[in-house]
Amino acid sequence: MARGYNRQYQRRVGLEVRGIWLFIRFLMVLGVAMVGAFFAMENSQPLGVNFIMMDGPSLSAGVWLIIFLAVGCILGLLASSIVIFSYRQKLARAAKKD
Repeated sequence: MARGYNRQYQRRVGLEVRGIWLFIRFLMVLGVAMVGAFFAMENSQPLGVNFIMMDGPSLSAGVWLIIFLAVGCILGLLASSIVIFSYRQKLARAAKKD
């Protein structure tokens, strides 16, 4: 009887902890979004960016910085996912040999 109760208690506590972490993540994302919005509002001077073959639209400096940050994060995730994928393939080959 005690074991069954203990497992139920552990599941309930696990769900509570997961909910707390989810709430903390939500607050962190909300905080980052608010800082980004304030950053974009404070850097409101218009800025035109010249790319190699074309000119970008004239947007505020804060918006351009947020766009470049987002593009850099996406490119970083793609580059790291390629490395992780290659390591997973090597791990699968090594596990097959054993």
